[in-house]
Order: sequence, then C-alpha cells, then structure tokens
Amino acid sequence: MATFDRRLARPTCLVLLVLATGCPSGPAEPSGREKGVRDAQAAIAAGELKLKEYPPLPSPAAHGEYIQLLRERCDVGYEVPAKPPGLAEAVFAEEVRGWNDTMEAEINRKFGAGILGRLHQEARERWEAKVKGKGKG
Repeated sequence: MATFDRRLARPTCLVLLVLATGCPSGPAEPSGREKGVRDAQAAIAAGELKLKEYPPLPSPAAHGEYIQLLRERCDVGYEVPAKPPGLAEAVFAEEVRGWNDTMEAEINRKFGAGILGRLHQEARERWEAKVKGKGKG
C-alpha cells in the first residue's frame, strides 16, 4: 500500500485547484472607461479630435449648429457610434464617457477653457436668428 506524505498534500491540492479553476492568461481587460481614455489618447496623438454621443439622446433644435461650429472652429468631429455586438450597454456607455472626458480636456487645453459652452451658446443664438428670420417673411 502506498504511503501518504502530508508534505505533498497541500501543494498537490493547490495545483489541482488552479488547474480546475484556471489561471488568467494575461493582463485583465481594461474597464470600459479605461479603454475609452486609452483610445482617445491614441486619437489625440494621431491629431484626431472627436466627440461621441452614446446613447443617442433627443437633441435641442440648435444641435446641428453646434456640430457645425465644432467642425468650423475647432476641427472637432462628432459621432454617434453603434454599440459593438456582445458588449454590455453599461460598459460601452462608460467607454464613451472616458473618451469624451479625455477629448473635452484636450479641446479645452487647445482652444481655451469653456470653449464647448461658448460654442453651445453661439449655436443657440444662430438657430434663434434663423428661426426669427423665417418668421419675417
């Protein structure tokens, strides 16, 4: 009959436990926010500035004017991305928030703090002027 050596029992159990549960095979996937920040940093380094909107929300009437001003004044794009299949809604929303936080910081650094608010205001004024101009006819 084979003898049982207690000195080998614990390491053997540990090895069996690791084999049964599996080991991570590499670095963990970044959170949605971390991925968004990382992707935005890479885009900024490549000279691309773009804001994203997800989930798409009802927009104020002047939103089209705002997007136009972003392009004209700051060469900033605007995108409503589609959620990739298989990715959780909350994870993708966090990714977009991380992207936008990073992009907004860069846009403020490059064009001055508060630039996005000023463009929003100007867009509202442009839109209101267009609406008033149509009503005079």
